[in-house]
Amino acid sequence: MAVATLARGRARRQIDAPTRRQVAARVRVALRALGRARSSATLVFTDDEEIRVLNRDYRKHDRATDVLSFHLQELGGEGDPAGDGIALGDIVISVETARRRAHGRRLVAELERLAIHGLCHLFGHDHKKKAEATVMFALERRLRRLPLEPARRQ
Repeated sequence: MAVATLARGRARRQIDAPTRRQVAARVRVALRALGRARSSATLVFTDDEEIRVLNRDYRKHDRATDVLSFHLQELGGEGDPAGDGIALGDIVISVETARRRAHGRRLVAELERLAIHGLCHLFGHDHKKKAEATVMFALERRLRRLPLEPARRQ
């Protein structure tokens, strides 16, 4: 499965390649645990300026946010058979907002948390209603607790 990364805007100077690789590894482990090892996603690390424009244009909220997800196909959860072996979509993360919201955690941990949150959205989960939020946040916790695999030698 492919988890591509892209750093844009000021985020290019704020996030290094090892951090991008670790966040991508977290998403790959989650996809494998969900039985979606053949599916792919793109992680886009950006700045507050770009994510504000995206948030305004697509969600009608004229402010920066931490993470946005853009699915390529609507899915009914991680078990939806339509989500197997496809490009799921893009997870766009503001590194600047993530840094502010890290609250003493390491930045990489906050970026991983946001990437998993975005991945859950790609699978069709939401947190607008309490019952939906309970399901989504439980899935997020389970996926964030999965151990990362040791780095492979290149």
